[in-house]
Amino acid sequence: MNIIIIDDEKMAIDVLRFKLNRLTQFQISIKGTFTNAADALIFLEKESIDVVFLDIEMIDVHGLQVAKQLKGKSSSTQIIFVTAHAQFAVDAFDVEATDYLLKPVHEKRLIKALIKAQQKLQLQEDVAKVKKEHLLYAHTFGSFYLLDAQHEVMKWRTRKVRELFLYLWFHQKKPMLNVVIIEELWPDLEFEKAASNLHTSIYQLRKHLKEKGIQDPIRLVNNHYQLNVEIASDYDKFIYLLEQKRHDEISIQQLLNYYEGDFLAEEEYSWAIQTQLRLKQGILHVLEMYITTTISINSLLKLNCLQKMLELDEFNENYMFLLLEFLIGQNKKQDCIKCYERIQEKLSEIGISVPEKILSIYNAYMIHV
Repeated sequence: MNIIIIDDEKMAIDVLRFKLNRLTQFQISIKGTFTNAADALIFLEKESIDVVFLDIEMIDVHGLQVAKQLKGKSSSTQIIFVTAHAQFAVDAFDVEATDYLLKPVHEKRLIKALIKAQQKLQLQEDVAKVKKEHLLYAHTFGSFYLLDAQHEVMKWRTRKVRELFLYLWFHQKKPMLNVVIIEELWPDLEFEKAASNLHTSIYQLRKHLKEKGIQDPIRLVNNHYQLNVEIASDYDKFIYLLEQKRHDEISIQQLLNYYEGDFLAEEEYSWAIQTQLRLKQGILHVLEMYITTTISINSLLKLNCLQKMLELDEFNENYMFLLLEFLIGQNKKQDCIKCYERIQEKLSEIGISVPEKILSIYNAYMIHV
C-alpha cells in the first residue's frame, strides 16, 4: 500500500510513521509526509496513493475539507482520519472515510484500520478485474446498467429487450419456458401478439449480443430459452456476502458498498419484486444482528449501518431509537436535534406521535447538554 501522512504536527507524523514501519505484515511504502495540506494535494496530482492518514484539526485547514478534495481527485483513495477529538466521527461519515483513529493511536487499532483499507482496495481491484476478465458486467442495485468488454454502457433498442435480457440473466441457471416468459413480460397482451413480441425481442437481443462478440448468446431447446453469456455482477457478490454465516467489519462494509439501492429499483418489474423484498430483509437482518450482538464496533461503521437500516425501513421506530441513541452517545447535539426532528416529521406523515421511548431519551439528553 502506498501511503502518505498529513498532519500539521511533525511529532505526530514521526510517531505514526514509526508505528507503520513496525507493521511488517503489511506491504507499506510511505511515499510522503506533509505538514501542509496544500503540498499534499499537489503531490497527489502526480502520485498514485492508496491510503491517506489525515489529521482533522489542523491550523490552516480542516481535515474534512481536505478529505473532500482528496475524494474529488481520486474516489478510490482510502482516507483514515487520525485525531485527538472523537466528536468528528459522525462528520467523517459524510466523506466516506475508511476509518477514524483517536490519538494516541494504538497498534491494534492501526492494524484494524489498515486491514479495512486493504480489503476496500482489494474489492476495487476485484471489481476492475472482473470487468476486465468477463465480457459483460451487470450493475443491478439501484440503477441498472450493463458494461461491455470496453467498459462502455450498453444501449438497448427497446425497453422490452432490456427487460428480456434481465429476466433471462436472472434465471440464467435454468431454461425458461416461452409461455412463462410471455406471462411475465407481456401479461396484458393476447397470446399470439405476446408470442410475436417475444420472438422479435429475442431476435433483437441475440443480434445485439452478437454485435458485442458473443457467439450463441441465447439457446433455445424445446421451447425453453436460456442466456448463454458469462456475466459478472454486483448481485452475485452481494448474495455471496449475505449468505456468510459470520460477518465482520469487512464483510459488513462490503455489503453496504454493494447495496446502493434496492435490486433493480428503477426498473419496476413485477417479477423482481419478491427478490427486492428478500434482499432488503436480508441485509436489514444482517445489519441489525451485527450492531446488536457485536461487542466492539467502529463508530463510523455503526453509524453507516444505522443510517442504512433507517433508509431501508424508514418508519421503523426501533431503528429510529437506535440511531438517536448512537448520536447521543457521540454527544453530537446538532445531529441529535436534526435526527429527532426528522423522526417527528416522518411519523407525522402517518399520523403517529413520537414514541415515549424516543421522547424520553431525547429530552433527558437535551436537559443535560
